[in-house]
Amino acid sequence: MKNKISNLDIFIAKTCNLSCSGCITFSDSKLVKGITHYTKEHLAFWSQYIEPAYTNMFGGEPLVNPNLEQWLAGCRKYWPFTNLTIQTNGLRLDKQHLDLIKEYNVSYRISQHLANYSDVVWNFINLALESGDFKPWVNENGPVQNGYGEDRGWIDDQGNYIQLTESYKEEVWWPFYKGTGTNSKPSHSYFSNDFASSWNTCVARSFVNMYDGNLYKCPAVAGLLVNGSALGLDKDTDWQDYFSQYKRLNLHSNSVTIDKWFDNQQGPQSCCNMCTRGVSTQADAQILVDAKVKI
Repeated sequence: MKNKISNLDIFIAKTCNLSCSGCITFSDSKLVKGITHYTKEHLAFWSQYIEPAYTNMFGGEPLVNPNLEQWLAGCRKYWPFTNLTIQTNGLRLDKQHLDLIKEYNVSYRISQHLANYSDVVWNFINLALESGDFKPWVNENGPVQNGYGEDRGWIDDQGNYIQLTESYKEEVWWPFYKGTGTNSKPSHSYFSNDFASSWNTCVARSFVNMYDGNLYKCPAVAGLLVNGSALGLDKDTDWQDYFSQYKRLNLHSNSVTIDKWFDNQQGPQSCCNMCTRGVSTQADAQILVDAKVKI
């Protein structure tokens, strides 16, 4: 029996064209670079063992990956019934990305981090509306809204959607660790015995991440272990236990190992100590956003 999971984030780009302080995947530095080339063997293997409700192209910024369409085609082939999405900051959106919607039944989750590229985002949305395929997204509760109570969803007859969150309006950023970039620090020691408190408040606790064919508990853990070495965090004594103790799920693991890993992944683990505890919507429980375009 396959492991059913709510969300599989496929880490197809380490680099990002923005630099947002406290980025969940530690992609907020020019030191972090690289994309993940499409490798069908990774999807072919995992399609035997997992069934994701949502499969999300993720980064960094996934639109910088020239293999994006291959990733979409591969995911549609190996998980034909998954809800296929792209998580993007929207800065690179253009007509070619609109064409992908019909080709692969893909949706866009746009998190706009800077006000000064609104024209790019809205040009893309207006193209979608002008096609006649998209209409305001309404469900049984009324208009679908973003995190700020704004109606920012459009959907077509196949269920593909475009959702915009103008996150640059946000005054705070959810903290998955302390600091940012090379100054990043875990909130607690890896061996702290209260990691369940962090897990209980986590908004990404069920999101499995894939990078280079291996699976990680969540986007923050994947970001640390995939991008952290570029920032020198693997040599930082505060982080070393996270690098040495956490066990990812490796490509070509056997079925017993896979099932055991997923049983553990769905609950709190010691790696959850990297994040804060008792997070609320209060500004003093979070860190300020510092978003800027990389040069």
